[in-house]
Amino acid sequence: MSIKKDVYIPVLQGKTRTVNSKGKNELSDATNEVLDKIYFRVIDNNRKVNVGTTALLIYEINKWLKSYKEKIIPNILEPTNPSLEKEKNKIYRDTIAWVEKWEHWKEALIPENRGVIGGVDLEVDRFHFVKLNDKLLDPNKSLTYSQALFLLLGLNAIALDNELADFPEYTTFTGTRPTGRYSKFDFIFWDTPQNQALRTSAFVVGGKITSKNLLKLADENDFFTKQDERLQNRNIVQKIAEKLHRLLKEANYITGKFNEIWQWEANRNQLSYLAKQLSQKRILKGECHKELANYIQDPSKAKRPLGNIKNPANTETIDSIIKQLIT
Repeated sequence: MSIKKDVYIPVLQGKTRTVNSKGKNELSDATNEVLDKIYFRVIDNNRKVNVGTTALLIYEINKWLKSYKEKIIPNILEPTNPSLEKEKNKIYRDTIAWVEKWEHWKEALIPENRGVIGGVDLEVDRFHFVKLNDKLLDPNKSLTYSQALFLLLGLNAIALDNELADFPEYTTFTGTRPTGRYSKFDFIFWDTPQNQALRTSAFVVGGKITSKNLLKLADENDFFTKQDERLQNRNIVQKIAEKLHRLLKEANYITGKFNEIWQWEANRNQLSYLAKQLSQKRILKGECHKELANYIQDPSKAKRPLGNIKNPANTETIDSIIKQLIT
């Protein structure tokens, strides 16, 4: 498992609908404008929900909280109308209390940010709440609608019994679209593909769903990330594998991140030679070309096995990489 600490996930400007000069709606293209950066104390490559899904939802909550604090709340008491003063004051106080409640709820939503015991950042506790959420998907578990929705969105379903004990019960989403003064926040959850799949699913009975059926629903809709089996079969010692990735990248032999399947950019005979050398130095301990496929994608569709290819004429760069790996 690869762990990253103190990560800020950018939320980029996506396609938006605007009104053109003729008064008609049109869809504008996505841009690379960074709208917000959502903080994660830790992230690991086994996260079940794409981190961008969770970050986008938190961004939407942040956006509406900012709007209420900077625009809506200051304008509640304006213009002054003595006959409505008492009612407006109540709305004003209720809205402030409601926004403060969401500020409290928001801090408990990301499980990776809730792994601190007694205010001390313990290494062993970094994924405490992540693991507790994963256990909700163990066999024979019965989940509430809200728990299921939180798990599909990569949120902290465990907090629904603690910090989020008074969080809105989203079984209401099995009915009609939410309305009311504060419904903009409900829309954030209502509009997600995850909620729409849940509210129309036959798996949900009486506002509950089994862990087994939630996994089926997630699989059918690609809500959970699918780990490439090749990544699970990597056997090179982590530090050596990371060094190999760096050296190959510096030599322009590969592209791609460490926790992905690397894409080979050189001739195929160079890839074959690399596998043989890694095997000779006992870095790869089994069938070298098969094991190396857990790290590097063979770019060729040729039927000729990689192991049957003759060595390249120039092996100087790969020889240097192997030497650096074992020194």
